[in-house]
Amino acid sequence: MGAWGTSISSNDSFQDVYQDFFELYNEGLEVKEITEKLITNYPEFIESNEDSNNFWFAIAKAQWECKNLDTQIFQKVKLIIDSESDISVWKELGASDKDLNKRKVVLENFLETLKSEKNKPKACKKKIIRQPFFEKGNCIS
Repeated sequence: MGAWGTSISSNDSFQDVYQDFFELYNEGLEVKEITEKLITNYPEFIESNEDSNNFWFAIAKAQWECKNLDTQIFQKVKLIIDSESDISVWKELGASDKDLNKRKVVLENFLETLKSEKNKPKACKKKIIRQPFFEKGNCIS
């Protein structure tokens, strides 16, 4: 896990899953289908002690943003946060006490966010395919 801060989204694992979620979402797939696909595509994250929590955090945040948070996903994230298993992982990785305290606050705020109702679901972004200025094979100097 490559982390650059205590924020929920400040690590590579979260970003990979979160970005893949919205790529599929923007292609028009349903949230449930996307979740199933990501669970199938990321077994190494789910089985990893270091990456598992970030995988579920990314899924939960993306589902919440789509106004379609699955109760099982929410319960899984709630259990991770309430049991402090994420804090234990951070301790094992050598995080400082200051970072552990910041992370606890971030996790509590994240859980409160998930408990709230989002106003509007995130809109799908349509791909814009632009025509190139030049023909394939043209050389420019």
